[in-house]
Amino acid sequence: MVDATDETGESLMRLLPPLRRAIVQAVRAAEGLPNLPEAQVLMLRTLETAGPVTPGQLADELHLARPTVSNLVRELVGNGLLDRKPSEQDGRSVRLELTDRARGLLEAFNRGRHQVLTEALRSLPDGDRANIAAAVPSLGLLRKQLQRMGADDE
Repeated sequence: MVDATDETGESLMRLLPPLRRAIVQAVRAAEGLPNLPEAQVLMLRTLETAGPVTPGQLADELHLARPTVSNLVRELVGNGLLDRKPSEQDGRSVRLELTDRARGLLEAFNRGRHQVLTEALRSLPDGDRANIAAAVPSLGLLRKQLQRMGADDE
């Protein structure tokens, strides 16, 4: 027998990925942004937060294989979004840094995301906006619980 919790979980699983894609597509259209693969955007966001790191540190942070990170870095460097700079501590290694172009794209995406979500939420009926606002804290708690569960595997 399926209970309401099972149905809610299944509904979330079906809703969240397309919701995220819809947000990203709307922001790209609103800001005229390039269609970067999700893995590349994740790398840029990680570098935005972490600052310059080595490719190995980036692979560890993202839980990706080093050859995968190497390929993504090569593409991002080729697109002018990442710079490879020699490490000051160890001349044999490099540190990855965002370019000004990458910072501009991330700023445009953040600005566009705020604009698009605000506009979309304002277009909804008051009751739906209230329901979404009321659900946000609970979704945050759900995220924390899932993170704790995922940390148990490490």
